[in-house]
Amino acid sequence: MRMRDLILVLATLGGMLLGGFIPETAERFKDWTPYLLMGLLFISFLRLDLSALLRPQPGSWLEVLVWFLVKLVVLPLAVWALFHWLWPEWALAALVLSAVSTGVSCPFYATLLGANLPRVVLVVVTTSLALPLILPALIRLLTGAQTEVPFWPMFRLLSMLIFLPAAAMALCRRWLPSLVEALGRVSYPLSLALMFVISAIVFAPIGQHFQADPGNFLEAVALATVLCAVYLAVGLWLPRLLPGRLTPLTGMVCLVYVNNVLGVVFAARFLDFHSVLLCGCYLFPTYVALLPLRYLRERLPWVGA
Repeated sequence: MRMRDLILVLATLGGMLLGGFIPETAERFKDWTPYLLMGLLFISFLRLDLSALLRPQPGSWLEVLVWFLVKLVVLPLAVWALFHWLWPEWALAALVLSAVSTGVSCPFYATLLGANLPRVVLVVVTTSLALPLILPALIRLLTGAQTEVPFWPMFRLLSMLIFLPAAAMALCRRWLPSLVEALGRVSYPLSLALMFVISAIVFAPIGQHFQADPGNFLEAVALATVLCAVYLAVGLWLPRLLPGRLTPLTGMVCLVYVNNVLGVVFAARFLDFHSVLLCGCYLFPTYVALLPLRYLRERLPWVGA
């Protein structure tokens, strides 16, 4: 564990506490969420050669395809079956959290941990573009819920979050290299500030529920932690079945750091509060997961190979 990792965890947990106990303050900035996410992704692109996405390394697309299928299809189906058996009232919520795309903040963690950044970005892009089709289909197939999901608004939002920062970074590299260099020197504190604010905004709607029903809130945190551990275990274990083809660190980062912010927004509009609560409470384990990921990365050389 590094001091920078611990500072990141404490800062993001601090943001969640701010959103939980002073929700009216954080909610004032809720319209800023997409732009804050784009800013975080822009910073994550600082160390990425975007042209590498157009000429992927040999074997890249096989690994991207595997993590794509695991993230959007295999893992959601398995998690829904498990929760439908053990915790049926949380089954829909677990399905939504497990089926959302790899998060737009994932490249930030990939850079922090030293994962294969081009492959991580490819997983982010492909899962994000397929999400508006796959998630509603899974919900209707498994729960029978009749959800009318607006495809184009979701598609436009996801495209904006991913491609605008990438385009902006490409232009800055071409025309403003000095700005890119300057941002690189302060990328960590900038990322820290963005994570703090995003955590506060996302957690604000859950603040009042926490005060009214702490037991339900703690149950959601516990289940979110269980799911985070499952995602991490799948990312660590699956590459053992395909040695040399999959990288454990890439899989763990792509499966653990999901777009739960989008899950909160989606669930609030179309589904039940359990789904909103579980996606929001996933903020707790997703930041703390940085510590075991760092430990595995440094103690087990094959994890990053």
